Amino acid sequence: MDKDTKISNVNTLSALLDRLITERIKHYFFIKNHENESAKHQILIINAIKHKIKLLLCNIYTNNEYDFIDEKRTFADNMVESIDCLINCDIHIGESDRARLEFIITQEKRLRIANENRAKAKNDIDDAMQGLA
Repeated sequence: MDKDTKISNVNTLSALLDRLITERIKHYFFIKNHENESAKHQILIINAIKHKIKLLLCNIYTNNEYDFIDEKRTFADNMVESIDCLINCDIHIGESDRARLEFIITQEKRLRIANENRAKAKNDIDDAMQGLA
């Protein structure tokens, strides 16, 4: 293994593409949520990753080789299908994370309201009893 050998999920083309997709999805949601400062920051990250991809592709082209240590998993033979799958998985992960967070927030609000209403109802009962005495 030489110094230019890439490691799966660290610095391979697929790892950089995955990271680019993830950061682009984050950017999308920052824009959607009007979080402008975070969106600007994401552009810096996206541009840095794109630069690393360009350097890697130039290196591959110049040296006419692409050495990497792969993971021992099953994968599709068709690179386009693998990239498409990667994108879809990242989108589903992002949407699931957001849905989970929205559910937790909704339930926390429900719990807080119920606790406040419960305390008020108990106070109202005690006030009514005190008025009868």
